[in-house]
Amino acid sequence: MKTLPALLLLSCLCACVEVPSGDAPAVLAPLPVESPYQGLDPGYKTEESAHFVVSAYSSSSAALYAGLCEENYSRIMQDLGLYSFVPVRPYNVVVYRDAAEFHAKTGQPEWSGGAAYGNALLLFESEGLGAILAHEMTHLVFNEFMGLSQGAAQRWLNEGAAVYGETRSNAVSAAAYLERVRQSVAPNPIPFSQMLNLAPQNEAQRNVDRWYAQVGSVVSFMIRQGGSLNFSIFLGRLRDGASLDSALSAAYSGLWPTLEALEKSWKLEVRS
Repeated sequence: MKTLPALLLLSCLCACVEVPSGDAPAVLAPLPVESPYQGLDPGYKTEESAHFVVSAYSSSSAALYAGLCEENYSRIMQDLGLYSFVPVRPYNVVVYRDAAEFHAKTGQPEWSGGAAYGNALLLFESEGLGAILAHEMTHLVFNEFMGLSQGAAQRWLNEGAAVYGETRSNAVSAAAYLERVRQSVAPNPIPFSQMLNLAPQNEAQRNVDRWYAQVGSVVSFMIRQGGSLNFSIFLGRLRDGASLDSALSAAYSGLWPTLEALEKSWKLEVRS
């Protein structure tokens, strides 16, 4: 596997393609027997917060991650403009002891730093946990707000929002991301027609890092230049079945009435 420099987005370490849940029940701690994953060993601790049920191997860790989850949740809701959105049930977060336990019990590939299942996040203790948590949590919120079918249909937007959420989690992630955009995206942006239709199927393909960097840049641009409220209107129109051009026109008529207009405006900034 090709090793990229430290500037590589942490999102490429996350299992962001959601596990098909089929008829599986909502996942609440501990993970149910029907889950394709094994839960924590006996003796784990649980911390409940306003929007999360967090399981970890110590009370202090469970409380720490519950606080981090709420912090990320609040920021994601504000960034995406989903002020009135309320999840149907608390999100479940399971924090395994280390990468070895995570991979053994979830069956995720070695490059994966986290996974989403139903309304749950499966993670393990590591230095990069904060950024991975922000990335994966954005997927959970996006998928529940949009519906899983729309989440799949708008893969570029789903991943772009998650990358943006990741970069907002800490200064290190933000700096690494901006440098990655400068190096890999600005010199040769991917045409939007390709960006929308050629979404990678496997994040283990590390040569697709440029795609992730670009979709994150586009979402960041839309939120910064057009505002969170308009971004939520854009998402809502897409969720209701509008085309990209119609959704853009409804949310950003004075800025980008079409996808072509958005692409032109974004390119001017990213190349400056």
